[in-house]
Amino acid sequence: MNYKALLYKKLLEWYYNNGVINSFTSLDSKFGKVTEELNSSSLDIHNNSLPVKLEEELSSDDLNAVRTLDDLKKLIISHCDCPLKNTAKNIVFSDGNPRANIMFIGEAPGEIEDKTGKPFKGEAGKLLDKMLHSIELNRENVYLTNIIFWRPPGNRKPTEEEISACLPFVKKHINLINPKILVLVGATAASAILNIKTGITQIRGKWKNIETKDIKSLKSIAIFHPAFLLRQPSRKREAWEDLKKIKIEIDRYT
Repeated sequence: MNYKALLYKKLLEWYYNNGVINSFTSLDSKFGKVTEELNSSSLDIHNNSLPVKLEEELSSDDLNAVRTLDDLKKLIISHCDCPLKNTAKNIVFSDGNPRANIMFIGEAPGEIEDKTGKPFKGEAGKLLDKMLHSIELNRENVYLTNIIFWRPPGNRKPTEEEISACLPFVKKHINLINPKILVLVGATAASAILNIKTGITQIRGKWKNIETKDIKSLKSIAIFHPAFLLRQPSRKREAWEDLKKIKIEIDRYT
């Protein structure tokens, strides 16, 4: 179905749902052959059972009812209206230990992550593993996820629309893990969670207390994304300083 037909279909749905049946004739005269395309589509304007939307409208009750990570993942698949789910191979939900004191949130999956369904599995993931190892951490004692659950085509930066669609689920994700420390990996994650537009170079390495619905105070810190460090290896010294700050804080809980 082309764009004009799709637009016409949406208008028909709106008119039908609001009882404006007589408007079909005037619309049909304006769009001409579009009606022929609609006849072969899934919309039946004379049938009370219109096609069910793939993503039902999300309510606060839906998220409040979630008690487990499995339930959250199912809700994301069924209710998140992020358009990236239509082009990605897999949902990339998480990796690591859900009982960990420290949670890392990155930007979005890449090609390898899309294939494996696990975050931080490509070259950037290998560097992150080395960074974790340098402060005596690994995937068995940290929890990893992303702001976006599906790979953007060509590994491009996620759009505001995509981030907004995923963000309520990410916040619920944080509440379920209930970490002591939240590490925001890269500018996209920091901007979305902290709701700021400040560049990563200005906010990295600074502790901030944030609040969620279920967590009154959570210590967070932003760091360079390992993908950025692969492009700008000269910034690894700054990254190491940030890691040492995380190590000091982690030691308080062990």
